[in-house]
Formats: sequence, C-alpha cells, structure tokens
Amino acid sequence: MTGPQAWPNCDEDIKRFVVNLMERLKSEAGKKVTGIYLHGSLAMGSYYRPKSDIDLIVVVDGKLEADLAEAVGIAIAKVTSNRPMIGNVELSVITADVAKKVPVPTPFEVHYSSGWHDKILNLEVDYSKERTDTDLSSHLAYVAQRGVCLYGKPISEIFGQVNWQHFMEAVMDDLDWILEDEHILETPFYSVLNICRVFQLMSEDCQSVHSKDEGGEWGLGHLPQEYHTVIQLALDVYRSSDKVTEEHRKTGGKEWDQAKLLAFRNFARMKIKNELGG
Repeated sequence: MTGPQAWPNCDEDIKRFVVNLMERLKSEAGKKVTGIYLHGSLAMGSYYRPKSDIDLIVVVDGKLEADLAEAVGIAIAKVTSNRPMIGNVELSVITADVAKKVPVPTPFEVHYSSGWHDKILNLEVDYSKERTDTDLSSHLAYVAQRGVCLYGKPISEIFGQVNWQHFMEAVMDDLDWILEDEHILETPFYSVLNICRVFQLMSEDCQSVHSKDEGGEWGLGHLPQEYHTVIQLALDVYRSSDKVTEEHRKTGGKEWDQAKLLAFRNFARMKIKNELGG
C-alpha cells in the first residue's frame, strides 16, 4: 500500500509481523503480560512504510526478574531481525504501576530499538539495574490519547494521565538535540517536522498530542513563508512511497539545501528563546 497507513488496514506482512512479535512476547513473559499497546504513526494513521518505525508499549504485572527480562529482550531482537520493513520497532516494557502513575524519571523493564539490538543479542545489557527513559512520559501520553490496544485491558484502565509539564520537558529535550550543532543535517525531515510539531504544541497549548504529519501541516499554515519550501520538502520526503536503503533512510535519499535547513534551525532557536523568555 502507498500513502499513509493505519493499524486496521495496514499491509498484511506488517500486521503478521506485529502479531508474531506479540505472540513471542506473550510466550516469553506468559501471564505477566497485561496488555500490548500501539502508539505513534501506525496508531495515528500516518505510518509511511519506507520511513516510519512501529512503536509499542508492553505492560506487565510487576517487575521482571533479570533472567526473564533478558529472555524477553532477546526474543524481541530475534523477531525484529526478520522484519519485512526497513523501519524498526521501538518498544518498552513497563510495569502496570508505572503505566498508571507515570513517575519521572520513568523506569522500564526492557527496551528495544535499533540502537539496542546488538547490545541485547551480545548480552551486554545488565537487567538487574533499574533504568529510566526520559522519552517514556512522552510515549505514554501518545498511548493514552491516541494509542491502540492490541491485546489485554483497555487503555483507559491501564494508563494514568501524564503530567503535561513532564510531557513537554521530554519533547523539549528531543528538540534540544535537534537544534544542537548541525544535527538537522543528519535527520532533515524528522528534524523539520518535529520542530513544527513542537511549535504547534506551544502555540495551541491544548494538551493534545500530534503526529509529524500534523505538525508539518501546521507549520505550513502558521510559520513564515520563507520556510515553507523546506517544510513542504520534509512532508514530501516523509510521505514518499519511494523505497530507501537503511543508509539513506534519514535523508529520504534526497539532496537537501543545507543553508535552508540551517536557516530554519536558526529561526527555531530564536523562536524558542523568545517563547521561553531568555
């Protein structure tokens, strides 16, 4: 399928992959799994196969022993090794207590993403230590507002309300990285659309979460005309159905005008400075 996808009608091979991953998770963790929840682009109907990742939160009934946590991590890594799409899975396993209370910093039992893949399979993760993730409160806000329950108890029963200040702190932490140095050149469409999305959040102040698609459209409607070219290109590249290699996935395989990207970064830096009053 070309164009944006949503969970109910996504490509069959993607659906099979997610269902297989869920079955492996339930097989490894057994009755401790109380729910598996989809969030992010595939939940919001803005999943673009060549670019998007699949975002999952797995909720378990109580902390996992180190051996079980390791087995779960390895199972996830092995399933994702045979995924049918370029984009990977980003998944966190959290306890039901964390899902309900959303403490900050937010602890997790297991985390999987591309950056963790080799560490997990090489047995380099110490599961006996508590680890926390600054992004998790942001992810849990997306689950609570726009997530999809794939298995287990309904979202409203499992997830507590995320403190909006904590959500915005997580969002701003990601923005800080985007605006640092020349990171915008490394991940141009991701960076541009996320900058737009943050300004949308700050402007609307309605405590509602948005997709990158929605952030880009908001940027075209509200940010200065001189940046529309780079915002439109970011949307076009993000939405493109053209296949890209892993190597070119961050740029979408397109040539970007570095001066325009850096000008948009500088505009964003100044706007943030003005918004935050210093």
